[in-house]
Amino acid sequence: MRISKYLLVLLTAISILYTNSSCERDDICAEGTPTTPLLIIKFIDFDTGTEIKAPVELQVKAVDIDSPFTLGAVTDSIIIPLKTKESITNYEFTINSNFDNDSIPENTDTISFQYTLEEEYVSSACGFRVNYIGLTASPPEAGNDGSWIRSITVQREDVTDETTAHVFIFH
Repeated sequence: MRISKYLLVLLTAISILYTNSSCERDDICAEGTPTTPLLIIKFIDFDTGTEIKAPVELQVKAVDIDSPFTLGAVTDSIIIPLKTKESITNYEFTINSNFDNDSIPENTDTISFQYTLEEEYVSSACGFRVNYIGLTASPPEAGNDGSWIRSITVQREDVTDETTAHVFIFH
């Protein structure tokens, strides 16, 4: 009986040690590890060419998705995702999207972003991340309501981080 008690304690200790030693540092993706970057778009006043100008009641929606992104209060820029399985992403940018105000109509422009996908291995825990190389933006396609976006400039062709704006939209 006494031997079986020691054997039970020994087996328990061995299984605890095995469990703790089998979990390696690589098994958890550390916070702050670079992941697939988002596209940063900054809004600029077309007339001055330098002053920041926030669009009024902006709503952004991917063309093939029903619900818009939650942007919160837009001050000068927004951050949105690009598709990781396709080399083109189309977005509808709508201003005056407040449905309670019928005196100012909505105005929607569609922009197409094209790029080349480049997968980058991060680690066994984090897997792969996608970088977007050679970013281009088509001229805005105006809806029936005219165009509110006057010009688009790609500032950084490679979307590999989220440090500065990749695209300027002049309106």
